[in-house]
Amino acid sequence: MFAQRLICSWIGAFALAAGAFGQTYIQFSLGSVGASPASINKKGEIVGFYTDSALITHGFVRDPDGTITTIDVPGSSNTQAVGINEEGAITGYSPAPPGVAFVRDPEGNLTTFAPPGSVQTYAMSINAGGVIAGTHYETFFVGHGFVRYADGTLISFDPPGSINTTAYSINAKGAITGAYVDANGGGSRPHGFVRQPWGEIVSFDLPGAFNTTPVSINDAGAITGRYTIASGREFGFVRSPEGTITSFDSGFYTSATSINSEGAITGFQFDPRLHNGVVHGFVRSPNGTNTSFDSPFCQAASYGASISDAGVITGYCAAPNNVVWVRFP
Repeated sequence: MFAQRLICSWIGAFALAAGAFGQTYIQFSLGSVGASPASINKKGEIVGFYTDSALITHGFVRDPDGTITTIDVPGSSNTQAVGINEEGAITGYSPAPPGVAFVRDPEGNLTTFAPPGSVQTYAMSINAGGVIAGTHYETFFVGHGFVRYADGTLISFDPPGSINTTAYSINAKGAITGAYVDANGGGSRPHGFVRQPWGEIVSFDLPGAFNTTPVSINDAGAITGRYTIASGREFGFVRSPEGTITSFDSGFYTSATSINSEGAITGFQFDPRLHNGVVHGFVRSPNGTNTSFDSPFCQAASYGASISDAGVITGYCAAPNNVVWVRFP
C-alpha cells in the first residue's frame, strides 16, 4: 500500500467559488493503463480502481487534498473499491481468487467476508452505519442479494419469484435497491426492487420496459436507474419515495448512475442522430433540468459515475482511459 501526493499547477482551482467561472474540473491519473472511479462521499473522498502495467487491478481512495492510497485484498490480483460512506469506511470486492468482498475501516484495517457456500461475493454500497449491500453467487452463478451489518451479521435475500438477484445500493436508513430476474421471459428481463430495512420487498417496472435496472438510492428513498424498451433504446428514470416514477430521455441512450440527497442525478448519454455518437456526461437537477457536459480532459467520451450531496461529480474518460476527473458545480 502506498500514498502519493499529486501536485498540479492548477490546484488553486479548488478554491474558486462554485460557479464563479462556470464549472471547474480537475483530473488525476494513477499511472495506470485504465482507471474508474465508483463513488464520492460528502467530504469529497473518491474510491474506485485502476489496472497497472502488469495488469493487476488495485482499489484506491483519493482524499480531497489529492493524496491517493491503494487498496489490495491480500493474495488477490484484482481488488475493486466501489463504495465509501461519510466516515470513510470503504467496501468492495475481489472477483479474482479468492472471490470475496471486503470492508476497510477509516483507519485502513481491511476485513474480507463471504457468505457460506458462495463462489463470488460483490459488496457494492456502504451506508453511514457501516451496513453493506451487495450480491453473492452460488455455484452456477445464481445470485442473491445480501445485507451485512456492522457487527458482521449477514442476511441473504431475494424478491419473491426471483431466480437471480443483484443489489446495488443502500441508503442511510438501510433501504436497498437493485434488480432481479424471474422465470418470465426466459429469466432475461430484469425488474427493479426496493427492500425496506424491515425486510419488505417491493418490485417495480417502468411501463413498456423490456428491463428495469435501479442503481442508486438516496437517503430520502428516491431511486434512479435505467430501463430499456424492446427496440433497445435506453432511458433514465427517477422513482420518488412514494413510488411515483418519472422517465427522462436526454439522449438516444441515457444511463443514470447516481443520485444524491438533493435528488440531483448524474450519468452519461449519447444520441447518434445529434452528437455523432459521442458520449457525454449529464447532471439532472432536482427540478428535472438536464445539463450535458464534457470533461476538458477527455479526448473521447465523458462518463459521470457518482455525485456527492454537494453536487460534485466524479467520472472517467474513454480516452485517455487512465484519467479520472472531478467536476465542481
